[in-house]
Amino acid sequence: MAFKRPSSLLHVLFLYTPWYSWAVIPSQNPPWPPTYDMHESLITMQCNSSGFSSPHRGSQFGIVSYDWSNAKSQWAATTPMNCEEILLQQAQSTKQAGGKHVFVYRNIVKALPWFRSVREKLDDPAFDGFFLKFDQSQRPFHVPDCAPEKHTHCSEFYHDQEQTPEVPTPSKPHPDGYCIDRCDCGIHPCGEYLFDHRNGTMLREWIVKEVILGEAAVGNPSIDGLFLDDYWCSNVICDQSNNKIAGCPCDDPVQGPTEIDSHSQNDMGLTDQDIYDITVGWNQTMSAVQQAILERDAYTWSLIPGQENANAMPLLLSSDTTQCISELRDACTADSIWQYSAVLFGFTVNGTALLQLQQDLSFFLLARGPYAYAGWGVWGMTWPFNPEPGHGQLPPMPNGVPLPSEFDNDYGVPEDICFEYSPGIFHREWTHASIELDCNKFTPTIKLKESFQIVEGTSQT
Repeated sequence: MAFKRPSSLLHVLFLYTPWYSWAVIPSQNPPWPPTYDMHESLITMQCNSSGFSSPHRGSQFGIVSYDWSNAKSQWAATTPMNCEEILLQQAQSTKQAGGKHVFVYRNIVKALPWFRSVREKLDDPAFDGFFLKFDQSQRPFHVPDCAPEKHTHCSEFYHDQEQTPEVPTPSKPHPDGYCIDRCDCGIHPCGEYLFDHRNGTMLREWIVKEVILGEAAVGNPSIDGLFLDDYWCSNVICDQSNNKIAGCPCDDPVQGPTEIDSHSQNDMGLTDQDIYDITVGWNQTMSAVQQAILERDAYTWSLIPGQENANAMPLLLSSDTTQCISELRDACTADSIWQYSAVLFGFTVNGTALLQLQQDLSFFLLARGPYAYAGWGVWGMTWPFNPEPGHGQLPPMPNGVPLPSEFDNDYGVPEDICFEYSPGIFHREWTHASIELDCNKFTPTIKLKESFQIVEGTSQT
């Protein structure tokens, strides 16, 4: 997944706001009714590569989004690979378990052949124009054009092997997903291929109709939205805008498609103007994709402020007094974007430990608007509720990390926005609770009105 790591909400909402006229559509709230229910205000992205994620645990979140690597051990070993169908099965099982809003992964930069809809077009010569090719004059390439397990199984279409399932070899015994004897991605070797968005209307219409609105995507009643990964970046565009648009400067890893081998421009023989043209075409396609998603009453992460260009990074509360005060003063005004737009909040973590749960929860309840979401405080927001957390970045846990009991409380709805009643001390009344955060001492107070119970922190009299 491609990402930027903003350091503050102001950085998120303004520095990464696209300004150019042909950009993707502006950030918008989800099409469903707003909610202040705590469980329905939680969000997570799951990528349990060893198998299916727990549908029951997924159903505890307002939005659960399943990454392409979810259940990779199953779909990578299938002939042919069936990531698309496995994601749909995961979504259906989560819906059956009571899931509220279920998202799955799609990519309109990379043409990933473990998705059936993409593989069918890649294998059909009538659609050669949909995909970028190696420039044969640039041999030897920086990436192999043939399958590692069979050097006669090659493709003229550009592809690299980043995050690609492979047959284990002595030089690479632990690939990112493995197959037995042969990886079956159709006629062509498995790899990350690329759409050529200069193709224009024909490619765009197919992406919208099949990849986005198809029966395995938001055209299915079990799927409510998508995470759209990766983006194109042009040095020409970034220079013209003084790096003021989303994705600039081009450093993931270089200009061109994100999370692709850094020599891809050379291997495809693309000029800077070519990359400019493809980037413009990708932006136009992304705009059409987002509009189609909204018209289907579905949603995508990239419509959340600050999450453009495949971002999934929440705002984290700082224990620094000055920054804590600054963020809450900005949030506690009636015309603040915090009060009317979708905003992602994160619970600060270290490994599998929630480090400042009460402070983070108080901050969320003080600053949130009707469409706010909160989750695990890292990029991707993967709450490690499976025995094997996503991509193996945390130690395996038999039952995963449970949701804190504080999330089960009914805090009601806000009676008004938050306010600073004393320097550095912020308060907000909810119908079922009183919420406070003292930024000076970094002390939270959550007082449930029914029993006047202090969840944690200090009480104010």
